[in-house]
Amino acid sequence: MATHRDDERTSLAEVLRHGDVDFHQQLQKVLSNPDFAVTEKHSQEQRRKNAYDQLRYLVKEIGGTRDVATDLPKLFAVFDWSAVLATDMVPLISGHFNLASGSLATLTDSDSAAPYLQDLDDGSSVGVMLLTEYGCGSNIGSMQTTATWDGNGFVLNTPNPRARKFMPSVGVPVSRVCIIGARLIDAAGTDHGVQMFTARLRDANGDPAPGVTITQLDRQPLVIMDNSIISFDNLRVEHNAWLSNDLATIDDKGALTWRDEDSRKRAFSSAISQLTVGRLALSSALNSSARAALYVALTYATKRRVPLTPNDKPLMFDIPHVRDTLLTHLAGTIARTIYGNSVKTRLAGDDLTNRGPDVSVMFAKHFIQTHALETVTDCRLKMAAQGMFSANRVPDYIGLCHAGITGEGDVHVLGAFAGRVRAKELSGTPAPEPTLHDPADPKDRARLLSARTLTIAQEAQPSLGNPALEARLEVIPDVLELAEAYCADQALQLLDQHSHHPEIAAVRDVFALHQISKESTWYLTHGLLDIAAVKAVKQQLRGGLLPQAIDKLADALPALLDAFDFDDEILGAPVLSDDLPAAWDSRCHNPRPH
Repeated sequence: MATHRDDERTSLAEVLRHGDVDFHQQLQKVLSNPDFAVTEKHSQEQRRKNAYDQLRYLVKEIGGTRDVATDLPKLFAVFDWSAVLATDMVPLISGHFNLASGSLATLTDSDSAAPYLQDLDDGSSVGVMLLTEYGCGSNIGSMQTTATWDGNGFVLNTPNPRARKFMPSVGVPVSRVCIIGARLIDAAGTDHGVQMFTARLRDANGDPAPGVTITQLDRQPLVIMDNSIISFDNLRVEHNAWLSNDLATIDDKGALTWRDEDSRKRAFSSAISQLTVGRLALSSALNSSARAALYVALTYATKRRVPLTPNDKPLMFDIPHVRDTLLTHLAGTIARTIYGNSVKTRLAGDDLTNRGPDVSVMFAKHFIQTHALETVTDCRLKMAAQGMFSANRVPDYIGLCHAGITGEGDVHVLGAFAGRVRAKELSGTPAPEPTLHDPADPKDRARLLSARTLTIAQEAQPSLGNPALEARLEVIPDVLELAEAYCADQALQLLDQHSHHPEIAAVRDVFALHQISKESTWYLTHGLLDIAAVKAVKQQLRGGLLPQAIDKLADALPALLDAFDFDDEILGAPVLSDDLPAAWDSRCHNPRPH
């Protein structure tokens, strides 16, 4: 019979988990299949092949790709557990599930999509999306690849070297179904902007289609990817390969007609709607890797004794710079987990093809991804020598975070865009008058975060109204600060909603205090805190003889780590064992997957 404590842990796990628990557990088992174990004997080429084999196995085990791509809680779970247990595969699932299958399932009619989706569903073809080019980078509205109407369909061309598609993962010679971004040119030569087109980039034998040139790029050490350069020379695709989302039609004479003026305006955002899903899915994956890194590092820290002197052998966790750093990251990661889950829930109920750019997802990417990298990096460093080995999972997450953050360009670009939008929306909301706050009061902490958001928004207004390039560049630091402040404010409100869990209340307090502490100079100069209050905040985050916020979070640690739902046996990290030498002996003689 379950105890009250068991019920509490279960409900705490539900706060942190997004989606069905049975599917999450299924993914752990599928992705830990030892047949796909990576060892030190694998070359990069072998690891790439292994990742493709594991993708096909995953597709076989969890059902149709199209069903997962359109069931967002399942899709996010696939990203989360792949990030933790199969990092080599993460770049493949992004292209296969949401970018290719998701686009086909949502942007065209079922008959046109069927032959492509059938191959993606059973894994006989691998999906990928081709957007970024040398010249435009991730500013894909400026891409130059063209898709020109020729009477029966479209002909794709790369007009100059800077229009080559740069770095999609298509180097491994397997059958490919690709979604290609290109400027639609009608028979009159009119450019109708960027649209998406489906093409079989490689045939069943893995050979490039006529009119396609693929050059695999050099080795890159962060993640195992078959990045490539792709160019087109009269690649022909059928009329129904255009993923128009029924916003426009093109007749036999090549004349394009928009359904209405609104359709013309939202054509681009509709075409790239799966990028919105991908941004959030990758953010979720990186945050999942941060949770796993914290689980491994904190579990190790609570087991390892450090011989400071012949007589003093404290736990590694009790050393302040270890404990305080990892617990602060824990609070930030849980805050971002709950924040991200709220965005996921809203996104799952939306028709993404029928709206403009999703600013909430841009905020989430900016708020979550860089923090995940900071967390994973500090976990690796605090684990010292043990953090160098893939067997202990954490170092593999560093490359994954770098790839996720820069996969579509500088993450701060999206943060700045979202910050500009929010600043304009807040233009009519005045900032509160400066008054001193008491950081010991949770309500005052919330007021401080809100005041920072509103004040930054007001301070940015003069530059926002100036269209000159100099002003647009000058305001970037302000809107980036606003993006961070706004997200922190929203995350704190969400934590407060779950603060009936004492563990979440402890997370809330450390998260809020850390946000205030790192911006203490700003609060001082704006008259919202005095020096005594800043000192009090720092003491709460350092612990001491009297119980402080950080101490309460330390007390909640076992329950929080348990709520992450990780399985020590599946993770297989030697540092999770009570007998580290024996665990390494077993690992070296019986290699485990990582």
